[in-house]
Amino acid sequence: MSHSPRSTLSLTALALTLTLAACSQQTAAPQADEQSGSQFVYDGTDHSWVSPDNGLVGMEAEVARMKALTINTGNNMLSGEAWTAATSGYGPIERNMSNGESGARDGRMLAVNGKKYDSGFGVHANSSMTFNLGGKCKRFISDVGIDDEVGNQGSVVFQVYADGVKLFDSGKMTGADGTKTVNVDIAGRKELKLMVTDAGDNNYYDHADWGGAILVDCNAAGAVVPAPVPTPTPPAPAPAPATWTRIAGEGESFSVSGTQRVRYGAGTAWIVKDVTSSGQCTNGFFGNDPAYGTTKSCEINAPASAPTPVPAPTPPAPTPPSGNVNYSGPFVITKGGTYRGNWESMNPNVPAVLIQTSDPVVIEGSNLRGRGELIRGWKVNLTVRNSNGYGMNPNVYGGHAGRFIAAEEVYNLRVENNYLEGTSGIYVNQFYGKGDGQTIKILRNKAKNIDGRKSDGNGGYNGDRYYVQFAQIAKVQNVPGMEIAWNQVINEPGLSSLEENINLYSTSGTAGSRMQIHDNYIQGAFAIKAATDGAYSGGGIMLGDGPVGNLGEAGGYVDVYNNQIVSTSNQGIGIAGGHDHNVFNNRILSSGRLPTGEINKAQNVGIYVWDVMNGKGSNTWFNNTVHDNVIGWTRVNANNSTWLNNTWFADCSNTCYNNASWSGAVTMDTEKQEFQMWQNKFRAAGMSMGPN
Repeated sequence: MSHSPRSTLSLTALALTLTLAACSQQTAAPQADEQSGSQFVYDGTDHSWVSPDNGLVGMEAEVARMKALTINTGNNMLSGEAWTAATSGYGPIERNMSNGESGARDGRMLAVNGKKYDSGFGVHANSSMTFNLGGKCKRFISDVGIDDEVGNQGSVVFQVYADGVKLFDSGKMTGADGTKTVNVDIAGRKELKLMVTDAGDNNYYDHADWGGAILVDCNAAGAVVPAPVPTPTPPAPAPAPATWTRIAGEGESFSVSGTQRVRYGAGTAWIVKDVTSSGQCTNGFFGNDPAYGTTKSCEINAPASAPTPVPAPTPPAPTPPSGNVNYSGPFVITKGGTYRGNWESMNPNVPAVLIQTSDPVVIEGSNLRGRGELIRGWKVNLTVRNSNGYGMNPNVYGGHAGRFIAAEEVYNLRVENNYLEGTSGIYVNQFYGKGDGQTIKILRNKAKNIDGRKSDGNGGYNGDRYYVQFAQIAKVQNVPGMEIAWNQVINEPGLSSLEENINLYSTSGTAGSRMQIHDNYIQGAFAIKAATDGAYSGGGIMLGDGPVGNLGEAGGYVDVYNNQIVSTSNQGIGIAGGHDHNVFNNRILSSGRLPTGEINKAQNVGIYVWDVMNGKGSNTWFNNTVHDNVIGWTRVNANNSTWLNNTWFADCSNTCYNNASWSGAVTMDTEKQEFQMWQNKFRAAGMSMGPN
């Protein structure tokens, strides 16, 4: 994950959000005088701090003044809310004042770039705060920066996570930098985590402020009570090093099933921590830097699988899969070649197939199933074709079905003519390929019910979800030849849960070889309780997701055309950031109803174009265009009257044009006719979806 900050785009909420965002932008003021900085240099003594309580003990008078022991309807200053966990690198976290020194309540008024704040938090890197929101609030807004008490010194990175998904990353900020503003969508999110890292150098002078931190548009009556987390079994002593398996690179997020022992570091220098559900492979999350100056990784303490024999040279293709496929256990590939077989893993922490080579590997004509990831690898040159993958409930509380493919630091990836059902899709994070023809292609696959629902540990689901996609391409920049085309993805309410079907996070093609997303059929993206949940972030195709601070990280150079998108709730297609996205000749339609005929409460807009992260401010928002699409996005009122909410072009004027509204009503029969049109289309083109 990846993951993806967007609004559910209620027009009222959008107007409120834009107003708040505009109000939060301040003209830079003269820098305040710097205090004597000697007390802020590390003195060799560990002054780190872990909160012993909810952070409100002894602050009853202050809390009473803010009237916020619980989240109330409306807006809530976050400094009046109890945290569930908090740490700081030097002295305690201070509410409504700066970090000061190592004692409690020894700071001064929060001030960043000359602007003063009477509410917020003063912290010292590395720090974290976790709050239980219960899905009650729509947005989190805060100014961030290094407090004026250390002048131009210090260097930090601010990060915001919700339910384990990173929503904001400030990039490196020093005391000489101006203020940045966090403004992220947290609708339906239950856990908010605010982190400040030391930017990878040291934590000298790293006094960081969350100024005016506020929860916006909260609804106390609409809270969702999280299912209780069972008390984890005390971890067993760490086994031999041979059992450690890499799960993430430095700076990345990871997820685990239940509570697992994870270590962070490199070589012989590691920090070991018991992690529940998810975490970050960072100094901040693990509380220290175990191997200064070295690239680190995270590894999970999972049972080692038995050695797997090297496959024989290319055997004959197996017969088509049937209901009585005989599966063998997890399979580890350590050298290049073509592999065929039937593999499964009932351990959610062990993939059905683990690839441990950068040599070219082809998996074809195979069947895979498991309670975790089906195919996992780093630095892979991988082709997966004509294969079937089936995800399963992990039966571990808080866990979710694994990816069909999870590939990171990829050299080359082709995913062609596969069938996947009940998995959490295809995840690609970072691209290392430099050879001719090395790229990413996802072609002619059939997918059913992309599923991020979290398990209740007993064969069912707990009502929460992890943010997954049919295909997410993350942090893949300036790669030619990328293509996602001729795929069929169908999701059913109650049997699936995903964010967007296709999500590009900090990903771009090149000016001379733009990424192509075309001729896909995408049907369905729903809230977990689609008939009653009005807040849902997810939809068809999302472009320009992720940071927009510079052209090296903003998404761009993507063409999206000839796709058919049906009934994906919050949006059909969205452009949320970046540059040079061209969306044209698509058919976007929805009846606004579920297959049962009930109203889809989370139904929103057909196409939107919105500079969510203010890329215009960093000159990374330009040349985004939407034209010549046919759109019929129906909203159904409580009295069953309907209206079309086809577009919301907040940041698109001259470049959004000639988009046609659907002629006549869009009904459930219209949706069925669109699927038939799709079938006729791919047959006429001589295409075949799925294994052949």
